[in-house]
Amino acid sequence: MDSALIIIDKAPYGWEDAFSAYYVAIACLNREFDADVFLVGDGVYSALENQKSQETLKFPNVGELAYLVFPEGSIFVHKDSMEKRGIFGEELVESAQIIDDEELFKILESKMGKIAFINF
Repeated sequence: MDSALIIIDKAPYGWEDAFSAYYVAIACLNREFDADVFLVGDGVYSALENQKSQETLKFPNVGELAYLVFPEGSIFVHKDSMEKRGIFGEELVESAQIIDDEELFKILESKMGKIAFINF
């Protein structure tokens, strides 16, 4: 196993999960271990650009952590999850890649046997 896919399916605020998941990805990349982040369900909110969490919630901006993963790792955002929440591609951080179920399957298939799944 030489790769990790970190899955974030919870909203970025009110839970530590998204914040911690990005740091797990960053730590993997710092150790030269391949790591990508997959945002699904409410996890897609963590890829929104211009979050004001520091001003309104006094909490670090989770969206800015995406820039620490890219370009060594990828930020994949589930298209159906975005659409169900009324989020458009231009609202996401620059490093986000929107993928559908078929593209996700291809990514998983290409990494099969070499990947650890970490769900937050």
